[in-house]
Parts: sequence; structure tokens; C-alpha cells
Amino acid sequence: MKRTTIGILLATVSIFISFNHAAVAQGAPGAGAISDDQIHNIVDRVAKHQIHTLADGDYPAVTNLAEAKAAKAPEGIMWDYPWGVALYGMEMESQLFKDEDSAQFVTQHNLICARYYHWLAGLEKQFGAEGKAFGEDKSTKIWGLITLGKLDNCGAMGNEMLEDMMLHPKSVTREEKAVVARIADWVVNQQDRMPDGTLWRSNVQGGTVWPDDLYMGGVFLVRWGIYNHKQKFIDDAAQQIIHQAALEQDADGLWFHGYYVGQKMHAPYKWGRGNGWVMVTLVETLTAMDDKDPLRPQLLAILRKQIDGLKKVQGTNGMWRQILDRQDIWDETSCTAMFAYGIARAVNRGWIDPDNMAVARKAFAGIAHHVTVDGAVMGTCQGTSMSTNFVFYVERQRPDDDPHGRGPVMLAGTEILVGSH
Repeated sequence: MKRTTIGILLATVSIFISFNHAAVAQGAPGAGAISDDQIHNIVDRVAKHQIHTLADGDYPAVTNLAEAKAAKAPEGIMWDYPWGVALYGMEMESQLFKDEDSAQFVTQHNLICARYYHWLAGLEKQFGAEGKAFGEDKSTKIWGLITLGKLDNCGAMGNEMLEDMMLHPKSVTREEKAVVARIADWVVNQQDRMPDGTLWRSNVQGGTVWPDDLYMGGVFLVRWGIYNHKQKFIDDAAQQIIHQAALEQDADGLWFHGYYVGQKMHAPYKWGRGNGWVMVTLVETLTAMDDKDPLRPQLLAILRKQIDGLKKVQGTNGMWRQILDRQDIWDETSCTAMFAYGIARAVNRGWIDPDNMAVARKAFAGIAHHVTVDGAVMGTCQGTSMSTNFVFYVERQRPDDDPHGRGPVMLAGTEILVGSH
């Protein structure tokens, strides 16, 4: 994944040239235009860029932990929330474009993770605290699943695993069922909640509520509700959005990056990807809700208000900024893709005027200049905590091909093209 600076510059220049040449050749109607073929090509490149060799481990019966340490570990698997969003993007891409390579990769990845978890959980039962410590070591590729402890460690991966299980029910294993049940127990029963049921981080910065957790917890609740045919989990996700909107959504429709419970104040800045997590969760939740759900009108109002606010701060190049209402701050790829996804979904489902698809397509035309010829996604902010410091957000790093950008780009391009297939 690592490339030299020169290599990245050359690749970016190459995609810039090819993108604009194709736009002219196909008679695209000016700046911000992008064809369906170009969008599909970009999504395909990003999806292919995720596929790599997977190898299952050996999971033998052992008599001591030394034997367990000597056993071959699986290769190629990962377990973190950006990767969960990427796998979910591959699931959506594979459905629309009949991409069997992506579909098989995701399923195989999840089956390996589930088998590995089953073996590690068995070591904890067999050896107690020492067996638990073995699985929780950070060298263990799924240590987040073993430790849980926070929504980042389970919700995004659980969401994509549930989606894959529903897409391919004949391949579902008891090990996978155990994994998603473990995650559900954490999100539903163990994660800290405020008196009104809002998920929060009681031990972070004196107690904080994060818009990020609408995705980390809420989207899993949505998928868990669909999987079990239980509306109460979908309504729980909806209530999370409603409660957080009261704390964080400004009059302009944009969201502040979280809420400090002890100080009873919202964070001062409207961080791009924080708003992105909100929008993705909104459209995922609305998609799963019954038309007559009494919570639905509130969610639609929150979504439409956010979209109206976003349209006013979109750059002329289609991109949104790291801090949304500061036009002097740098463009950020992941939030731009999240907004394109949400707006396109809202158009496709009839929640907003069809003319808004032009906003999503303009955004994707901007994103196109940040995807290299081999599918690396550039210009994405690294993982970011809440802060009251403006400079903290401005000086965040944008690592080459940061994993936070890959899934949103695939989701955005796929959703834009839904109406064309």
C-alpha cells in the first residue's frame, strides 16, 4: 500500500488526465460532470485495490499456550472500523455490478475471522485469564473483537458481517452467528448509555457523545433489527439520531463534532467526517424503517436539514472541507464521499428532489481527482478525536490511501449508479 511521493504524484496526475480526457471525449457538459462509466471504473478500481491474499490458520486442539502460540495464524484478515466500512462498500459494489471477486473476498474474509474467533474464545475457556490475554494481544489480528470495550471495535465490522450473512445465507456458519451475537450483546446491553438511552463514551474526555457512534453503534442496530426481524433495534438506532441531533445539529443543518456531557456544551467545530457518519446512518436507518414508523418524519426532517446545509458549503470543485463551514480549509475525501452516498440514496428513495443527484455527481467528480490509477484513495483525514482546538483539525494528517476513504468512495459511486441499473 505504501508508495513514494513521486509515485503518488504521477498516479494522481495520470488519473486527472485520463478523467478529463474521457469527459471531453464523451461530451460531458462542463466542469463537475462525470459519466456513469467513469464512476463505475473508479469504484471498480477501489474495490480491486482491497482484494489481497487470504489464508486460513490452523486451529488445533492444544494442551498448553505454547502449542497455541506455535499454531499457524490466519493471514490477510483485519478487524477495525474503517475496514468494516470498506467491506460493506465491497458488498454494495458486488451486488450492483455482479462482482464475484469482491463478493467471494468478503465472505471468505468473514468466515476466517469467525473461525479464528471461535478458536481464540476456546483458549480463554480452556486457560482462563492467560488464554484471554493471548487473544487480546494486539498482534492478534482480531484483537478488537476479542476485547470489545468500545463501539469502534465491533459495530462497523458487525454491520458488514450481518449484511454478508443475509446476502449469502447458505454459507453462514455457527461461528459467524456467535460473532454477531457477541457484538449485539455489547451494543445492546453493555455499551454505556445515558438515561435517555443515548450511546456515549463515559470515560472519554470526561464523558462525551460522538456523532461517529451513530455509525459504530446505530448502523449495526439497524442491520441486527433486519436480521432478526425486530423493529425495536431499528427504532433504537433512530432514537440515537434524534437524541444526538438535539445536542449537536446547528440551525444551519450541520452538526458539531460531538457533545461534552459534563460541560453541557457541544464541540465548537463542524468536522466533515463526523457529519458524514451522521448522514450515512440517517439513510441506512430510514431505508430500514417502515413508512408508517412514527419516528420516520423526525429523521427525514433531520436529513433534509443537513442536506440543505451541506449544499450551501459544497466547494465549486464538488468537494467538502475538513471543517465544513470554513472554505479556507483543505478538501477532505471521505466526508465528500459520505455526503454523495447519502444524497444519492435520498434521491433514489424519493426523500428529496431528484435535482439533488447533480450535487452527488458533482461531489464524485471531485473525488475522481483523488483516486489513483490503481485504486488508492487520497486526501482522507486520519482517525480523529473530538477537540476544542481548531488547529487540531487543520493539522490532521492525510496519509496516502488512508483506510477511512475507501469504503465511502465505493458506497457513493455505487449508490449514484443504482438508478442506471
